[in-house]
Amino acid sequence: MLNLKTCPYAEKCYRRNPIHFGEFSHPHLNRIYENGLDKQTKSYSIPPELLENSELILQQLKLLEKLFPKADTDNKKEENQKGVLLTSDSNSAFLLEKRNKSPTLGASTSKAVASNKANDDSNISKKQKMMHNIKDYIPVVVEKGRMAKKLEAAAPYNFFLTTITDSKSTHREPLSVTLQDILDSSLGDIESSVQINFMVDIGWLLGHYYFAGILHTPLLVLYGDESPELRSVSQHKPNVTAIKVAMPTPFATSHTKMMLFAYKDGSMRVIVSTANLYEDDWHNRTQGIWISPRLTPLPEGVDTKAGESITNFRQDLMLYLVEYKIPKLQPWIGRIRKTDFSKINVFFIGSVPGGHREGPRGHPWGHARVSSLLQKHCAPVDEKIPIVCQSSSIGSLGANVQAWVQHDFLNSLRRDCMPLGVHQFPSFKMIYPSFGNVSRSHDGMLGGGCLPYSKSTNDKQPWLKLHLHQWSSKMRHRSQAMPHIKTYTRFDLEAQCVYWFLLTSANLSKAAWGAFNKNVNIQPSLRIYNYEAGVLFLPRLITGEDTFPLGASRDDVPPFPLPYDVPLTPYGLDDKPFLMDYLHA
Repeated sequence: MLNLKTCPYAEKCYRRNPIHFGEFSHPHLNRIYENGLDKQTKSYSIPPELLENSELILQQLKLLEKLFPKADTDNKKEENQKGVLLTSDSNSAFLLEKRNKSPTLGASTSKAVASNKANDDSNISKKQKMMHNIKDYIPVVVEKGRMAKKLEAAAPYNFFLTTITDSKSTHREPLSVTLQDILDSSLGDIESSVQINFMVDIGWLLGHYYFAGILHTPLLVLYGDESPELRSVSQHKPNVTAIKVAMPTPFATSHTKMMLFAYKDGSMRVIVSTANLYEDDWHNRTQGIWISPRLTPLPEGVDTKAGESITNFRQDLMLYLVEYKIPKLQPWIGRIRKTDFSKINVFFIGSVPGGHREGPRGHPWGHARVSSLLQKHCAPVDEKIPIVCQSSSIGSLGANVQAWVQHDFLNSLRRDCMPLGVHQFPSFKMIYPSFGNVSRSHDGMLGGGCLPYSKSTNDKQPWLKLHLHQWSSKMRHRSQAMPHIKTYTRFDLEAQCVYWFLLTSANLSKAAWGAFNKNVNIQPSLRIYNYEAGVLFLPRLITGEDTFPLGASRDDVPPFPLPYDVPLTPYGLDDKPFLMDYLHA
């Protein structure tokens, strides 16, 4: 094998993606592969300490066989010397890439390394040498051409969860989607796209674009997490422009997950997600996705105010994109301005860095924006109805529940169309995976890799445990798929109804949602650090009723598809939240 970096997860690695095995070495697998098949059993001999994961290891060994075939006969050696590592046909974007020799396992000669360096200045080209069979690259493959009907059937909410590789039931669930579904041609022929995200594995993303037949279309990537591949991608793929979002402070994060697609017929689509653009987030993690209807272009010469949605989604989206101050977004903002958004029935909820005050249209960003909208459009809610929060990380919330959770956050989310008056705060319930939830997940303890809540933060807020609830999603077949989704809602189990629901990239933190200044001598300013994006579902704008049905349809209106089970299950005395530190222990 070429000189590859050693996988940091070692024996705990659960990956089954050929891209990963083309980048990282796994000594425990190398040893098994080098020993070859047992002559009697005709299978690999797996050491006793690894038998617990034997099925996974056998699948990983199959990948090594494909990526690094053994030249154990003269014919195979000759074939390897002449072989072509993955390619494309005349209609695809990949050029044939030939190698003088496919390296065998353990080979690390200077000639092989030099050959690799010459052919592969970055990992991008390596990641594009994928198998002809889509199933060798994407674990869950659905039939093409059916996504438009699936989206139509998901009305009026258009709210999906991602499929879970190890939960076969989700592969058939009507409200489950893959990234290939989102890129499916039945939704439109993509001519260009924008991907705004925190973490982006550009090789993995371009692999999906390849199988969708859109690899050479213009792609603009705005990203938050530093990546050498993204810095140099334009050198290898001139149609791809990657821009790291500049942040005002080291503590701020460009955390939004959003997609914009322009189609050849002039229409476009907006997608708001909770998933990063890399393999793990689309594998065994519960993610949420809202997909807009197809948005057609406005007729030439029509008033630019025409085509706005009842929720002012278009205006709010343009104001949000302007905040990035990135010239490459200007053509997209112009296209949005000339597009009919009248079919959209949700509100856009954004967060942008800075200090923000209330204006003519209310508060523009963060939890204060949610408050402004609830005061205008939310039916009256009894103060006994709890506010249920659910996220994949938790920030530093203060010394007690009053400090920020009640004083700022719940004070915004408890609002409805009635005057506030003197009322008690609704109870605060937080869904966050326990140690037990994670240990029983599809990926074991590594399932907690998407839950970056630290011990140092948890130790400062012991009061939080009284509000914590387990992750359980048996109805959606996702109890073992740890949630990277973030949601906030109020529902009444007795009345079987949902008052509102919010899907967002924003975790429960001051950085994501904002905190009001404490200086009473100046106008309140909401200080936000992150870029975040979400959508707010309010019944009056979607179904024309005061609430969404919960659990069963009501007057032909389908129930709102919560991503978790209700009633909620509170932590027991012995339960503790999963902490990222457990992975480093």
